[in-house]
Amino acid sequence: MIKINDLQNWIIDYITDTIHNLECDNKEFNEWARSFERDEADFVVGMDLWELEEDIEGKTEFSEEEAVELAHPFIQKIVDHWYL
Repeated sequence: MIKINDLQNWIIDYITDTIHNLECDNKEFNEWARSFERDEADFVVGMDLWELEEDIEGKTEFSEEEAVELAHPFIQKIVDHWYL
């Protein structure tokens, strides 16, 4: 179980690790994914963490599965804008 106090860092680490492991036929994307930095994930999560308030309200612990579900919209947003 992931404590609420650890959730943001867990999500940031999960996003960073996931993006590092992404690969496709686009060489530029692959280079970007390998060089993706934790600070970039931290920035996106920090900007949009308020979007999670409804999903985390009142909870003090999360299963890894729940945390992964919370992380996916951030990953999608980052990947959708990787070229910026």
